[in-house]
Amino acid sequence: MNKNDSAIVRPGKMGTGSIPCWCLTALFLASFSGVIWANEEEPKAERPHPERVATAVRVGSMPVKLDGVLDDEVWQRTPIATGFTQREPDEGKPVTQETAFQVAYDDEALYVGITCYDSHPDSIVAMLTRRDDWEERDWVELQLNPHHDHQTGYWLLVGPSGSIMDGIIYNDDWFDDTWDGVWEVETAIHDRGWSAEYRIPYHVLRFAEQEEYVWGINILRRLVRREEESQWVHVPKGENGWVSYFGHLEGIRGITPPAHFEAIPFGLGRATLGEDDDLFGSVGVDVRYGLTPNISLNATVNPDFGQVEADPAVLNLSVFETHFRERRPFFLEGQSIFNSPGPDIVGIGGPAQLFYSRRVGKRPGRLGLPDYSEEIERPDATTILGAAKVSGKTAGKMSFGLLQAVTANEHAIIEETSVDPVSGEERTARRDFRVEPWTNYLVGRMEQDIQTHSKVGATVTAVNGDGFSSSYVGSVDGTLKWKDNAYRIFTRLSGSSAGTDDGRDEGYEAVAYFSKFSGNFGGQVYVDARSPGFQVNDLGFMNRADRIQAGWHFMAQIHNPWALARRSGFNLNGWKQWNYDGVVLAQGVNFNTWQKLLNYWHVNFGVNRVLGAKNDLETRGGPVMKSPAGIDYWYGFSSDDRKGVSFWFDGNGDRVDGGDSYSRRFGGGIALRPASNVRFEIGPSYSTTKAFAQWVDNVDDDGDDEDDHFVFGQLKNRVLDLTLRGEVAFSTKLTLQGYVQSFVASGDYREFKELERPNSYAFAPYDYQGDNPDFDNRSLRGNLVLRWEYQPGSTIFLVWSQARSFSVDNPLDPDFRPFRGVRRSLTDDGDNIFLVKCNYWLGL
Repeated sequence: MNKNDSAIVRPGKMGTGSIPCWCLTALFLASFSGVIWANEEEPKAERPHPERVATAVRVGSMPVKLDGVLDDEVWQRTPIATGFTQREPDEGKPVTQETAFQVAYDDEALYVGITCYDSHPDSIVAMLTRRDDWEERDWVELQLNPHHDHQTGYWLLVGPSGSIMDGIIYNDDWFDDTWDGVWEVETAIHDRGWSAEYRIPYHVLRFAEQEEYVWGINILRRLVRREEESQWVHVPKGENGWVSYFGHLEGIRGITPPAHFEAIPFGLGRATLGEDDDLFGSVGVDVRYGLTPNISLNATVNPDFGQVEADPAVLNLSVFETHFRERRPFFLEGQSIFNSPGPDIVGIGGPAQLFYSRRVGKRPGRLGLPDYSEEIERPDATTILGAAKVSGKTAGKMSFGLLQAVTANEHAIIEETSVDPVSGEERTARRDFRVEPWTNYLVGRMEQDIQTHSKVGATVTAVNGDGFSSSYVGSVDGTLKWKDNAYRIFTRLSGSSAGTDDGRDEGYEAVAYFSKFSGNFGGQVYVDARSPGFQVNDLGFMNRADRIQAGWHFMAQIHNPWALARRSGFNLNGWKQWNYDGVVLAQGVNFNTWQKLLNYWHVNFGVNRVLGAKNDLETRGGPVMKSPAGIDYWYGFSSDDRKGVSFWFDGNGDRVDGGDSYSRRFGGGIALRPASNVRFEIGPSYSTTKAFAQWVDNVDDDGDDEDDHFVFGQLKNRVLDLTLRGEVAFSTKLTLQGYVQSFVASGDYREFKELERPNSYAFAPYDYQGDNPDFDNRSLRGNLVLRWEYQPGSTIFLVWSQARSFSVDNPLDPDFRPFRGVRRSLTDDGDNIFLVKCNYWLGL
């Protein structure tokens, strides 16, 4: 989440021939340029620090009673900071409802009292939700920068009902809500408005010991009925930077940051009811320890993520794997240190993701099955025996993170067929076969701040284990920002060495991005080259190697209300992509726009003109074939989500020139809020595709291990996705959440054909005798989670999850009635899982 709402960009694909040596040399030197800066004296920041100062007062003999009512003795003698400024809707003007805050401290914690004055307290919007669930409501947000490095910090948000959100800030203006700290806040609604009283233990905030502390601070407030957002320190819209604008918090002295130890032991019991009933129990522990005030250790032993929502079902007929987002808390918390580059890098997928945490604990399958065997069953995930990560920031402004995880051996049940040498009879036998070996995963990342906002960094990853060749990746990168962060150059040079069945693949990736995304106009130009041997997918994620891409992006934004909208963005992009043999893989141009309308609705649409190119992967190891030119498009709108009923609609599609192939998808949804603590949401989507040439199989006629025919078929397929969500918050600590996804997909292949000749989109009829590739698939996935935080940091989960599925390969007549499939999915065979999990937080 970027507070500056950077331009919505929908880049397509990019690209001629091998990359010049001078370009690689320039990229390499740029990546290391930050090392030279590191040896120079640090210059002063370009942006003068805001002259807004809040003063903290030490708590006296009377302790603070945390109840949201600011009547304690300390609040009577603590200076009050006021003077907030609107950011929305009338930027720079005084607020319509004033906000005031005060800061106090003792030897263990920081206290912040915030009063949100409101002349119409009966109009306060106080939605009650689970922790970290976003909902349109009034709120106030405390932001702190204890390192005072102008780049990192914490944000702690609370609404009038006491529902909270929190997270970290990194790279000055990027927000991550995956961090959960153990802190407390109480709220109270009164005849002057409402107030919030924070207690933040020092172990939550990393900072180095000093005689007297100066921290960065800012306070934000949202008044939802006016769409009014205000700030104590005003950060202009359209400008890069956030933490670097913070004011000062002074007056804290005589405290010692603790080397805090947290242990969260847990126990769980799980019952699986289905085809094979099963009872399972387990215990584990999560540990957090402050090695120093700036450096912490997080570890987990025998973790279980049974309370985490399952991945959605998808239909993927492409040559590339599906990228799923991380959902497991251990890997989510503190992940920002491992993000290189940051999420504002644009491009056709951007540079490779060097660390993709979903590789740890993935579905087992590194080792292939033996010949003449059939798989009967295998686990859905690999057991994580333990994991640990160390992260922090030194006094020399070097951020670093080191993560190591170990996964267990996993076995599948297989059935092998053999022939008795004497009787000639076929025999079958079942046995366990190891499909995933013991594996160790390691990733390390460091970033050294240079000047005020620039930095130089390095990343290493390693995957080692029993029974397979190790894989290693290393990279160096540099980021140079100047002119109040308006301009940026990012470069990275990466190398990999990955074990394969035939030895090792070695390769490189070199990238350079020049961008400006502040003000009314900006854009980006970039080049990204991956050699054929570059491979990071053992612990990272990328779709392909052997790729060079180049492109440009131009954006224009209107930040303040005008005749048609409150805020607008317009983007124009161009790209080209080719491989190291000079084959053009993709090229095109794009226009897209987004609008926040005067009635607070949102609208967006875009269109790509995709030019003709070639595809070197579609034949799955065969010859290159042409890709026809066409049009891609998308659109969407959403209503004002402050209302009790809100809705949205979106769609996308594509069509090749001539109309032989096309796809269309329509989706939407409606959200209902019948009460302040209840929310229901339904989101269906439907898609239909006609593909003139969808790959089916490669056929070797003569048994020489060389494919002779590359078989395609005309595919018609339909997909229906129906997702429902609901939440009831009984209190800020006790919530019930439900999720159900019904997914139905069917496909019908006809008119089989083979690629007539390389480098063409010409086909000849082919009498295909292989298995019928038609399919009918449906699934029903869902869970119901009761979450009770019975004391800060300690939680009980009661979970019911269900997974039903039905799949017919080679159906005689694919079922193109998806709504009937949804109905039938309710009675398909599947498993019901009941889980009880209890965490207990121990802070020492």
